[in-house]
Order: sequence, then C-alpha cells, then structure tokens
Amino acid sequence: RVVVVEDIATTGGQVLEAARDIAATGATVTSIIAVVDRLQGARAHIEEAGFVFDSLFTVRDLGIDPDQD
Repeated sequence: RVVVVEDIATTGGQVLEAARDIAATGATVTSIIAVVDRLQGARAHIEEAGFVFDSLFTVRDLGIDPDQD
C-alpha cells in the first residue's frame, strides 16, 4: 500500500503517471496527496482516474486567486 506525495499539483499529469507506474508493479496506491493544489484540474483528473486525492493547502489558502491572470 502506497501513498504518493506531490509537492505542487497543477493538472495532475505527472503524479498520475507516477501512480500508474507504481500500481503497475503490483502495489496499491491508496491516495495521492499534494502539498499545494493549484486548482487547475488536478483533483478532477486524479479522481477520474480512480485515485483518492487530497491536498494540505490550495492556492486560495495561501492567499492567491487562481482565476486572476
């Protein structure tokens, strides 16, 4: 059983690739945890792939508006 920890999750592409590689070895990925979720689609992509996702913080928690250019 493995928990994958990601520093910053944007779209989730890299951590999904890692989780799939780990699962291919026979391990069970129980969840993916990001330190910071940039709120740019990572949660949706990771959960659509069948993994549990959580983050310690979002950019909003850090006072950053993800919708501001």
